[in-house]
Amino acid sequence: MAGVAQLVRAPVCGTGGRGFKSPYSPQFVRQWRNGRRAGLRNQWATVGVRVPPGAPRKELMDYKNIEKNKFKSSFEVSLDQVAINKIIDQKLLDKQPSFEIAGFRKGKVPVNIIKSKIGPQIENEVLNEEISKNIKTISEKEKIHSLVQPEVNFKDSYNLSLAFYLKPEIKLDELKTSEIEKIISEVTNKDIDDFREKIRKEYYSLKSIEISDENSVIDFEILNYEEKQKKLFTQKEVRVDLNTQTKEEIFLDLKKALLKIKNKSDFSFTANGTKIEAKIKDINKKIYPKNDEELIKILKLNSIKELNDKIVNKLKEDVNYLQKEFFIEDLIKVLSDKKKIEINEEVINLELKRKYQIDLSSMKDEHKERIDSLKKLTSENIQKDVIFSELVKFLNVKVEQKELQEYIQKYYGEKIDQRTAETAYGTLLRNKIADESMKTFKIKETKLSLEELMKKGARNNESGTHSH
Repeated sequence: MAGVAQLVRAPVCGTGGRGFKSPYSPQFVRQWRNGRRAGLRNQWATVGVRVPPGAPRKELMDYKNIEKNKFKSSFEVSLDQVAINKIIDQKLLDKQPSFEIAGFRKGKVPVNIIKSKIGPQIENEVLNEEISKNIKTISEKEKIHSLVQPEVNFKDSYNLSLAFYLKPEIKLDELKTSEIEKIISEVTNKDIDDFREKIRKEYYSLKSIEISDENSVIDFEILNYEEKQKKLFTQKEVRVDLNTQTKEEIFLDLKKALLKIKNKSDFSFTANGTKIEAKIKDINKKIYPKNDEELIKILKLNSIKELNDKIVNKLKEDVNYLQKEFFIEDLIKVLSDKKKIEINEEVINLELKRKYQIDLSSMKDEHKERIDSLKKLTSENIQKDVIFSELVKFLNVKVEQKELQEYIQKYYGEKIDQRTAETAYGTLLRNKIADESMKTFKIKETKLSLEELMKKGARNNESGTHSH
């Protein structure tokens, strides 16, 4: 039933995955790479992700507060080098039974040789783990809620300074009378027919023809497939759909060379200064299903009613998804406008350095306008992050592990990466915030057709620049 599965997950208006991608795609793991130790990083959980407390552990550090004001709290941290070296030695010892190297039998490599090979890597892993735990410990003991990822600077491998930028307190209860836009959209018979037509254009067979036109699908082989050509094409054998809607220069050059070309003929063209010599392997014409009966056979469905029911469910699902996305977007905007947060210049400059690798001390005057624009954007984004995290706390929403797993399995399948899991978690969290906020805040309804709703989604996706 591959056809059915593809239909159920089919994107609306050509978008991928879950319909339109949110302009505020969630990102819950942030990393730092400060100091002298390459590869060290801290995973700093944000937006209300709660980690269950572990078993009590002996702290392998000392710390003291060296600075405290209304926006920042800084500490000097010293790690217990003796205790950490014991952990490193034990990890190296644990590697011995499975360690292999030329000249020694498996499991018989001396520990000092193992240390010479992977000692720095193990040291980094242990230090990374300990520093991450210590940052969490200090923030919990000192009751610190950090506005952005803490800044870490190393004096040496075992001594560092740590700066938390303090998150201001916001009372969202005072903003419950704020009016938030809720978009209403209904699926009509025309929407169903339009979507069925889009499906028909996705499910086609190919018939070989002699001369190409602008709708042909062409297979060709690159004959001079060398280093220069590999930079333009990832494979020697290429399939190209001449009906693709794009203004990409290399495609336009290729389309010009392939129009009205004969099957099995040789051709050449130049793209980005690189000459491509190739041979046509086949030219195909798309053969679409002539009617609904042919379409349901291709999709392996039992009836047109079953096809229409799946289309309705898909469109309603997309309407619900977009409705919540737009609601969250308007909610954060309204609350941000009503509850302005003062973001210290030091915080903004730090985020500019992290996100855009901008060192303000080396900036020239001609870049001032661009920098000012980035500063404004960064300040707005930090404020939106704060509002978002406060909504999680204020509405007491959380995503259970079971529902996350079910959601991932439904929309992404079994094999996923960390980024996908974070995206799924973020979508569920935003859905819960939307559901609870609709019960909490004052609602202003706006009715849009499905076409208007999708156009609004496309515009927002193109202009979206902020990430939670």
